[in-house]
Amino acid sequence: MRNWIVVALILLVVGLIGAFGTFRKDGALSFGTEKVAQEQTVAGEGIEEVEIHTGSLDLTVVPSSNNEVKAELTGRASKKYRDKLKLQLEKDGHVLRVSVEDGVGFTIGINIRNLDLRLELPEQQYRKLMLDAGSGDIDIAQLNADHINLHSGSGDMTLKKLNSQSIEAKIGSGNMSFADVTAADLIAVDAGSGNVSTEGVKAKKITVDVGSGDVELEDAVAELQIETNSGDIDLILKALEQPVELETGSGDVSILTDEQPASARITFSHGSGDLDNEWDGGEQSTDKDDRDVLLFGSGSIPLHIHTGSGDLTVGAK
Repeated sequence: MRNWIVVALILLVVGLIGAFGTFRKDGALSFGTEKVAQEQTVAGEGIEEVEIHTGSLDLTVVPSSNNEVKAELTGRASKKYRDKLKLQLEKDGHVLRVSVEDGVGFTIGINIRNLDLRLELPEQQYRKLMLDAGSGDIDIAQLNADHINLHSGSGDMTLKKLNSQSIEAKIGSGNMSFADVTAADLIAVDAGSGNVSTEGVKAKKITVDVGSGDVELEDAVAELQIETNSGDIDLILKALEQPVELETGSGDVSILTDEQPASARITFSHGSGDLDNEWDGGEQSTDKDDRDVLLFGSGSIPLHIHTGSGDLTVGAK
């Protein structure tokens, strides 16, 4: 009797999977979902500002191959969502507005969405790019805009080859990555939790504020102001040429350069931690506030580092 019960349960499970779920190529189980494929295009002439509003989906923004704006919404969703999903691409004067509406509101039961929005923009100089995203990964590449303002609730954010006057990127939780990003004025990065990494970023000033996570800046050219409540801070630079302020509540700090600093004054305060100078040169002392001081040359470039608990290492890459 027990064998029959086991067999019946197995058949029941197999039947439920067959009726309500299918395996995709990536191995994910999509219970009762249906394919989503929507596309819209508008002429790119006259567009100066781009506003993007998304809920829960992955977003990719790339250059288009012509002077046309193209938006594609693809993926899978529960039938109740799929029937309500609406990709909107609207041109209002000089402003392009991109959004995805589901029109579902509060529902009870299992609701599945796995969506990707791909936006292709003509290559030109925009006045402003604004993004307000709920959750999902964000990838933006090869874009020129006077002002870039990006806000996301959760998900990873990757920015590549952007040129702007100022960039603000804020995320609730998720990792942030910047590569070959240039701003004439300010790059401001804010993350509730997650790691921040940059490579080849240039600006007049870069500020990074992280609640919990590591920060790594490689080949950054800018005045730096970096703070994390909990996490390590690593600077990997060609040279120390601009002022630096670094602070971590709990974590180690390292400043590595191609060559020994020619003229820098490093001030290190800490609750507990040690200063490790791996260069042959540099004069080490303690100031009147009981802070460790490491002086190279005349000390024309100021660096202020504070750790609640953590060491500071200065040396070669």
